[in-house]
Amino acid sequence: MQTKQVPSFKSRSQQGGFTLIELIVVIVILGILAATALPKFANLGSDARVAKMMAAKAAIASASNMYHGRWLAGGSPAAGATYDTDVVVNGTGYPTFAGMLAALGGTTGMADYDLTNFTATTGVLRSDNGAGHTNCTVTYDPSTGTTTVAAAVGTC
Repeated sequence: MQTKQVPSFKSRSQQGGFTLIELIVVIVILGILAATALPKFANLGSDARVAKMMAAKAAIASASNMYHGRWLAGGSPAAGATYDTDVVVNGTGYPTFAGMLAALGGTTGMADYDLTNFTATTGVLRSDNGAGHTNCTVTYDPSTGTTTVAAAVGTC
């Protein structure tokens, strides 16, 4: 009995590659996919800055409430009470601008933010140094302990 031998591989002359048309079609399809996906990912920087400012607002509000609570629990002492060696509160029990900066870890703890306007008069925290993102701010008011955020996706 004879068995027929089946060829397992094609010879090199019978193997074909991709034609130029097939390669061009694949490149065009990849180009279309990239063009539709690019706008989706182009605005992620603004989203990240808004999230960063919302995190700063939460940190400031949390520190403000914590020290105000300590001030209330201590019997509402006079203005200038000091907690944790360098967090000074005002007459309403909320940290002063310098006290808030100390509560947030000082300039090293807030190194990712622009602190030039976080002074004794304004309390404005910006997202970063001079990158044209002046619309991304968090403002702290030590008289009431409130924080407000001015950050919107697309303008930040």
